[in-house]
Amino acid sequence: MLPAWALREVLDDPRKIPYLLAWKGDDEEIKEAVRVVRLDPPPYLPTAESIEIKRTDGSISHIRAIKESLPRNGGYAILLACPLCCSLRRALYGWEPGGRYTSSAQRCSWQCRRCAGLRYASEGGALMLRSRGHWFRELDMKYGRARSDRPDPWYPYVFSSPADAVAAGFCISQREEQIGGHE
Repeated sequence: MLPAWALREVLDDPRKIPYLLAWKGDDEEIKEAVRVVRLDPPPYLPTAESIEIKRTDGSISHIRAIKESLPRNGGYAILLACPLCCSLRRALYGWEPGGRYTSSAQRCSWQCRRCAGLRYASEGGALMLRSRGHWFRELDMKYGRARSDRPDPWYPYVFSSPADAVAAGFCISQREEQIGGHE
């Protein structure tokens, strides 16, 4: 998930420097990383911000971010425009269903949940553990139906400098890499 709140830092930074967004899996391995850069607003849509997202495989996406005013105290919300359906969303997704298994996912361009064909884990009773067989049905009647835990949201870590990413353990510096190669 590429949430709008993670891009807020990029949009609010007057320096227009690249940011690193990285997602770690449950095994603490980096599963996805992107470089995000704020571009100048397009001339035909001056109220929108333009963002360039570059993945590690070299693919580049351009996303529009729109600041919507909130009714109180001059605040605003960031909404991202889905490149496929142009609807405004609070998050975009870079994965879609696909692969060998029904639970498999594959990379795709950044798009909204609906365009990516994603569903919530709770849709269709997916969190219910259904049992087969007489013995399991008796356990269900005695203790109630078993439920699996909801999956945790997969939010990115946001870094404005390489030094911050090194300090957080997301990568090693070139100096550490050179030292490690000479041993």
